[in-house]
Amino acid sequence: MNVSRKNLIIILTFSIYFLVGIFIYKDFGIGIEEHFQRQNGFYWLKEILSFTNFENLKELTNQKYQNILLNNPDLPKASFFNFYGILFDLPVAFIEIIFNLESSKIYFEIRHVLNFIVFFISSIFFYKILFERFNFTLTFFGLLIYILTPRIFGDSFHNNKDVFFLSLFTIALYYCFQVLKKDSYKNIIIFCIFAAFATSSRIIGIFFPFSILIFYFFEFLAKRKEYKKIIIKSFSILFFFSLFLFLHFPYTWTLNFTNFLNWLDPFFFHMGINILFNGEYFYMKYLPMSYLPTWIFITTPFFYLFLFITGTFFLLIRLFKRIISIKEISVTNDLWRGINEKKDIYVVIFFLVFFFYAVFFNVAMVSGWRFFYFLHVLMVYISVFSLHIFYIRYFKNKKFFFNMLIILPIIFTSYQIFYFHPYQSLYFNLLINSSNVKNFQVDTPSLSRADALKNILFLEKSKKTIYVGNASWTPFSNGKDLLKIADQKKFQFVGQEYDKADYIYTNFIYEVNTEYNKKYRISNNFVEIEKLIINEIPIYSLYKRIN
Repeated sequence: MNVSRKNLIIILTFSIYFLVGIFIYKDFGIGIEEHFQRQNGFYWLKEILSFTNFENLKELTNQKYQNILLNNPDLPKASFFNFYGILFDLPVAFIEIIFNLESSKIYFEIRHVLNFIVFFISSIFFYKILFERFNFTLTFFGLLIYILTPRIFGDSFHNNKDVFFLSLFTIALYYCFQVLKKDSYKNIIIFCIFAAFATSSRIIGIFFPFSILIFYFFEFLAKRKEYKKIIIKSFSILFFFSLFLFLHFPYTWTLNFTNFLNWLDPFFFHMGINILFNGEYFYMKYLPMSYLPTWIFITTPFFYLFLFITGTFFLLIRLFKRIISIKEISVTNDLWRGINEKKDIYVVIFFLVFFFYAVFFNVAMVSGWRFFYFLHVLMVYISVFSLHIFYIRYFKNKKFFFNMLIILPIIFTSYQIFYFHPYQSLYFNLLINSSNVKNFQVDTPSLSRADALKNILFLEKSKKTIYVGNASWTPFSNGKDLLKIADQKKFQFVGQEYDKADYIYTNFIYEVNTEYNKKYRISNNFVEIEKLIINEIPIYSLYKRIN
């Protein structure tokens, strides 16, 4: 009965979560990179079809691709960034062709629901990761933290790059742990498949096979008699990973001996723009070391932060004790005691590796810490470990009190997710308010564009042509693609030619310091008619011409 009750709770939780996602996926705006990703999908579909005889599909795909280039002339060329998009953008482009989707509103909504479904699947794997390590209660709360972190929740619908990679990273991590537990060839092959999938989605996924090799090296130091087995398994992982990566990742087909050293360079390309951070503008390649820690700190709920920080402390203390207790001749001559500690050490070591890499090596970042959203799965695991320590030390005989201490902050965070809807991606915790929010960029994904256009349509129901200006660095015109085709045709976008505009939109995202550069200054003949503010966080403003 107890097992059945736990299964019912989990099935009910996943069912509710899935139904909520299916119910709300149409509410979200278009992310700033979604048009490029759509272009990327048709680029790859066109390339793949060139090897076939499906002439009708070729023609339809080429028409779509050319229309994208015509309607979005400012997009970067897909041929320049021809290394991502195979696993998500290509299949979605194929769906658009097969079902003859002409409405931009529909095909962007399809992208959103598919991205959510992939993240939903990853949550099942994360549940399995936790369930093999912790008791049911901790696993359940860890699952809630994984899916109910506000920014991750919001991005799971429209961020087809960073959260898609987080999803694949989580699945690959599950199979990585299966290899750490039992390195059978079946586990190695499945792990290498998903590690290759993660790598073709973000190059950082290449760390997976090498992370296993590092742990094999630790085992070699402890069990030198098994060196032959360790060498064979190491070569097996490198072989299968390289094979699966090559089979599905076209960029690997360009690899040759002459460009081997430069092969990774395109993955680290960055735009030459300035970013507002903590009240100052920085060139994105030379951000201060505090950039990533600060963004994590101001966009993560306090309760989650507390658990993560204490969990990291607990793990490092235990690792230190293991290191100083190692002796040359000992039955415990190892960094871990069993598979559970092995997983714990894996998570904390590689979180710190990625974190300090971002802090100390001038990694170009934009839009907060979304490039490092894959750390989310490691942070939640560490948070659950913290709950585990608190439970066994202080609450083992106070289960009800322990459960209440956890569930109340999660309920509050769930309310915040509801309150910010559909702008959970722009969530800040209580450290950011009306007095200091001006020091940080908020709507970097430009999610508010479609909402602003819908509000203008509501105000101008009878007008056939509406001229709109954009007082923002992020593009405005792409937001129209979440409107009906007839409504899209009503808008004429004039950029910063405000003398032609009926309305001006801003989401307060600038690549220049507006105190000195007047590029986005709105003249006095416009008056602010609407300003969306959520929890003291300004999302966007609309201005209307008064004369």
